[in-house]
Amino acid sequence: MIKKTIIALYILIVVCIGLASVIEKFHGTPYVSENIYGAWWFVILWGLLAVTSLAYILKQQMYRRIATFLLHISFVVILAGALTTYLTAERGTVNLRTGKQQMTYTDDKAAKQTFPFLLTLKEFKVVYYPGTDAPLDYQSIITVKEGNAVSDIVVSMNNIGEVQGYRLFQSSYDSDNKGVTLGVYHDPWGIGLTYCGYLLLFISIAWFCMSKRNNIRSLYHRATKPAAVAALLLVSSIATAQEQNTVDADIAHRFGTVAVLYNNRICPVNTVATDFVTKLTGKSKWNGYSADEIFVSWMIYYPYWEKQKLIRIKSREVQQVLGIDSQWASFSDFIDQYNEYKLKNSIDQARQGKGDIPMKSLMEADEKYHVVEMFYNGQMLRVFPYSIKGNVSWYTPGAQVLPREIPVKESFFIKQSMDFMTESIVVGQKDRAMEIIGKIKLFQREMAGDVMPSVLAVNAEIFYNHLNNERWIVFLSLTLSLLLCIAISTGSAISKRRWFRIAVATFIALLTLYLTLLLALRWWVSGHVPLSNGYETMQFMAWALLIITIATHRIFPIIIGFGTLGAAFSLLVAMLAGGSPQITQLMPVLQSPLLSVHVMVVMCAYALFALQMLLAIQALWMIHRNAAAEETDRITALSQLLMYPAIFLLTIGIFVGAIWANVSWGTYWNWDPKETWALITMMIYAAPIHSSSLKVFQKPRAYHIYILFAFLSVLITYFGVNLLLGGMHSYAN
Repeated sequence: MIKKTIIALYILIVVCIGLASVIEKFHGTPYVSENIYGAWWFVILWGLLAVTSLAYILKQQMYRRIATFLLHISFVVILAGALTTYLTAERGTVNLRTGKQQMTYTDDKAAKQTFPFLLTLKEFKVVYYPGTDAPLDYQSIITVKEGNAVSDIVVSMNNIGEVQGYRLFQSSYDSDNKGVTLGVYHDPWGIGLTYCGYLLLFISIAWFCMSKRNNIRSLYHRATKPAAVAALLLVSSIATAQEQNTVDADIAHRFGTVAVLYNNRICPVNTVATDFVTKLTGKSKWNGYSADEIFVSWMIYYPYWEKQKLIRIKSREVQQVLGIDSQWASFSDFIDQYNEYKLKNSIDQARQGKGDIPMKSLMEADEKYHVVEMFYNGQMLRVFPYSIKGNVSWYTPGAQVLPREIPVKESFFIKQSMDFMTESIVVGQKDRAMEIIGKIKLFQREMAGDVMPSVLAVNAEIFYNHLNNERWIVFLSLTLSLLLCIAISTGSAISKRRWFRIAVATFIALLTLYLTLLLALRWWVSGHVPLSNGYETMQFMAWALLIITIATHRIFPIIIGFGTLGAAFSLLVAMLAGGSPQITQLMPVLQSPLLSVHVMVVMCAYALFALQMLLAIQALWMIHRNAAAEETDRITALSQLLMYPAIFLLTIGIFVGAIWANVSWGTYWNWDPKETWALITMMIYAAPIHSSSLKVFQKPRAYHIYILFAFLSVLITYFGVNLLLGGMHSYAN
């Protein structure tokens, strides 16, 4: 009876929080916070689950296995901490203005509450990345008066201010930079109890993994029995440029090394050119021309390039509006004979809910048009830095309005140097053009030497741009991985040959080296661990799958094909979803070492779940063709063995994320859609681990069907939330 009650409550909670995340999309966060997550019945559901689970733990005498007992008790302690927070915590906001004392704050019920101390905003400042306008941090220096004691505290992103148990965290700031709004959180008992639960959880996971009283070892021996299947190892035409329409390749590539302020970071022009061409054509090259050649040539010979059919338009409806008969349009095709923008009326109608053309199709085409408009407006060519009172500003070529602080000589250079370079290119003076580019780079070093990237860093980024845009590597990897999986599934005799094993080993080694180099270069170029968005995390997931494959292929040969296939598909998803994966500065809230730990362990868990899903497909196929029970049992044991590190990594990742949230936002759990679905995923995958109590998971067919459908929760957590539900994790889109 107790077990059935636990199962019913467990399923009910999973369904409730899943539906709540969808309801939030339509009715807003305040609605679900009040009517679901903060409702009395929801708290009672969790309370009943905790109490019945505790009763079942005692009934099963789980305390005889200390590690397992502590692991389950840690969740009860965490829930107790959450209940304490729910009952005793105070939340609100306080607005501070420079020089004005404040002793009250507004709680979440709009009532005024009093601090047992005085707060005064001494200074607020936005700290920028050196030489850019991108915010690095928001810092509030606050004077705190407690009786006769006066002290200053600093509140910034990832740095909570704490006074007498009240936690103050950065929320927003006034437009005049003379005031800030701080979040207020007072939870003297809940946080401590919850952190005790986290600590107990981490200790018990480590203890469980080292303990001999679990079934990990038996699963290992079942998964490594001598296999009947042999062990496997891992497996443009260039158009001639018309001289008057295309810049010399050497000049274009030299100009590509010039620094530019783009996306609030200093990078080479090659990065801008690559984004520009990729956004228009879908590739970093077109008709044999490199991104640098197209970008620089368009700067000079724009009438010619405006007529080139290099803008890809996928929608047939948009093609008809533009008056083209294929998927390739020129910039001129967007303008009619009256110099009017052809898509304007269609976009206006779509925004009003009228018309037959999907808004998404129109927005994709409109974005390409405005990319060229940005190019013409000079927003992609802020190449001239100048430091005034320690603040570096970047100016576009030919800028007519410059600060008076810039001397005449430097002002003249900013306004005229690009004209001189253009003139040299047009008249064929290659040496003079190269000399002017050199002077532009020298000007940059003299004016902003402290913030300029080194020559080595610039060359590294250009190399990364070339390497990252070689899409044939992804398609080749996918093809070879599919062939490898077919060889595994059919038990092909060719897989037993030595030359084949060597070829496949070389393939996986090269693919791992490629990904390692790609991630290392992106880390170096961006200045942070490449785990801050969907594109980067998919590349990391591919790398993690390959590392897992290399580490385990001798023990579990079947993983080899599935590991490479999962890695190749991860790269394909990154390529298709990324489009033009720009490198940007980290948002201030992401400036935390906990970000790297949180994302890394979660992505490793997802990689293992993906392997389980592929193993499930293989096992179900073997069951369907009545393969030997020993082979099916080996795959099932391997899948169950992978479940332990996968669920433990996901659990650790979730609660490390909770600690990060507590440091950044002052509260460890907000029922954000991403964290909600991560919790759902953890709860779904936790069920098969309890196969001793849930007998259905002892049947291979039922187990693998469950694992196959369970992977949908991973897909929803990673893709569905970002694309459909949004939330605080939307920066990861």
